[in-house]
Amino acid sequence: MKVIVIGAGVGGLVAAELFGKAGNEVIVFEKGGKDGWTYDWHDDVSRDIFAELGITIPKSEYFIKESWTFVTPDEKTELYVETPEETRDYSIERRGLAHILAERAQKVADIRFGTGAEALIIENDKVKGVIAGGEKHYADLVIDNSGVHSPFRASLPASYGVEREPDRNEVFHAYRGFHKRAEGSPDPRYTNKVYLKHLGEEGISWCILDPSGLVNILVGRIGSLPEATFRNAYQKLKESNPIIGDEVVRGGGVYAIPVRHPAMRFGGDGYALIGDSAFMTIPMMGSGIANSMLAASLLAEAVAKSGKADAETLWNYQVAYYKRVGAKHTGGDVMKRWMLTAKPEELDFLIGKGVINKNDMQSGSTGNDIALSFSAIMDKVKRAFPRIPLLLTLKGAVDNSKKAKKVASQIPENYDSDAIKAWENKVLAFFKK
Repeated sequence: MKVIVIGAGVGGLVAAELFGKAGNEVIVFEKGGKDGWTYDWHDDVSRDIFAELGITIPKSEYFIKESWTFVTPDEKTELYVETPEETRDYSIERRGLAHILAERAQKVADIRFGTGAEALIIENDKVKGVIAGGEKHYADLVIDNSGVHSPFRASLPASYGVEREPDRNEVFHAYRGFHKRAEGSPDPRYTNKVYLKHLGEEGISWCILDPSGLVNILVGRIGSLPEATFRNAYQKLKESNPIIGDEVVRGGGVYAIPVRHPAMRFGGDGYALIGDSAFMTIPMMGSGIANSMLAASLLAEAVAKSGKADAETLWNYQVAYYKRVGAKHTGGDVMKRWMLTAKPEELDFLIGKGVINKNDMQSGSTGNDIALSFSAIMDKVKRAFPRIPLLLTLKGAVDNSKKAKKVASQIPENYDSDAIKAWENKVLAFFKK
């Protein structure tokens, strides 16, 4: 089988290695150059995925992430969510990880840096390959790892049923920059601070003092990040965090990240979505590296089992992904949207009074369920009184989140167009405007 991967992202590189090891002919087309095709910063990744895939990361490429502190919109409450060190994520250098994965993949695959895919080859209403470097390259399977705004989804035949573009409120635009620490600034009480609905706007900001001494800054907003919005948020973040200096050492750009449930269709005959192209992130935080690596493994396993890359086989890949993490993140998307629509003063009250507590924040930020047992509900009633209507709204969001997860987990296991469409409609009903 011949396999083409569009984009040398994390998921694409893992897929290239796994398909190559299985004896397939694999070509990766990456438009970026070999020395700078990936991001120059670190991101949090669940350590479990490396053990599952048998990938060893040198200690020089990561450190153990510190626990988060969540700050309310009015900045009067700082909720420190302590996580046991043995369960914390790795903060891994993206560039180092990409080079490790590329070196592994290059042993069994042809990675062509500086050559991007230009278009899909579509014949008889099916994907047959890509055009890259002005030439046609035919393949049995094209893996689209080109990002949240993949230009290839829009060119797919309508019969594939793949959505063209995410909605505005499903994409997070974030400034990422690593700044020098301001000279003489005092040590902060908390090193990893996340500002919820920062300045009352749709999004978050964070300030992290890295072990390296650099200050990791994020200012992100849903839909877009106008320059004036960024400048105002950055200035306010500096006022609250004197450690922030103005000199940018790494990063310094604005990037688009999907923050929504996974795609309802991961592809069709000869074409599979993976990573940000398939919206494989934790909706609350936008972290998707571990999900992309897992998806690569599940995709390779499904194709190896059937020996084909047809719609039925790729549906098996989607079913496996939804069963593992996709359904959970569909429920998480419901909670994310509730938080976006909640008024800043409502979050101030709910977190300030302990109605939303440390366990809730930890669950939401990792994509897990927020548990509301009877005793937990009664405790929250005491804390929320006399704002019971607000508590009921929160409980409604939690209940809908669980329902969305359950419906998403009931994905049809067999490839049946009518059953798939019915399931898709049931899931999307949770996200109608």
